[in-house]
Amino acid sequence: MPVPPNYLLAAVLVVAGHFVGLGQRRPHAAFIPPTSYDERTRNPTLRYEPGGRPGTFRGLDGAWHPVQIADWLPDRVYLNESGNYYRAYSPEEMTAFVLSDSDTVITVAGVAPGKLGVLPVAFGRQMFRGAGMQLVDVSEPVTSLISVFMRPHKLLLRKNAGDWVLLPKQKAILQPLLLVMLADAPPLVAQVQAKRVGRWQVERLLRQYADFRTTQFLQTAAQPRP
Repeated sequence: MPVPPNYLLAAVLVVAGHFVGLGQRRPHAAFIPPTSYDERTRNPTLRYEPGGRPGTFRGLDGAWHPVQIADWLPDRVYLNESGNYYRAYSPEEMTAFVLSDSDTVITVAGVAPGKLGVLPVAFGRQMFRGAGMQLVDVSEPVTSLISVFMRPHKLLLRKNAGDWVLLPKQKAILQPLLLVMLADAPPLVAQVQAKRVGRWQVERLLRQYADFRTTQFLQTAAQPRP
């Protein structure tokens, strides 16, 4: 049976996008400490970028500082105060940074060994924060058409000051985890028990959880005191 032309075109675009992405992608090596290279060689932590975005970062002392941000990966962020040369900083050197478009990126630490690959700590984009819950995406950036479907998204969730938990891909494994996390919100427990949800529905559940907790708090506060 002949293959329809539209299927052949789609296949060619996917394969081409994959190889173009590989060619354009920067090496994702481990962060290079500034003192670990020969002073007579080019500084491998520096990167030339004709334009960055304004933002802020929070140092280890908890203070926020204005800065220019060129780009970031799970193991580094390129910052400077002025000019076109940006230096790479590791997640160990700060606790968070915020881009001009309001994206907040935080340092994720205390994850079980192997869950972040070879990285002991990493930068992750904060997808949700509220009612004691935090959801963070620690993933490689999209570099090709095929990576949109094939890249291994790493979504991490934690409640209050607990440990970060890597959300499993399988709905059957994710369901019991969500039942534990949402145990103090009976309507959401019933919702998860009635129908298993996938990882990309967790953010919606967390927003519902925050609304439930807020409503619960307001109802309790409105009750007359004895």
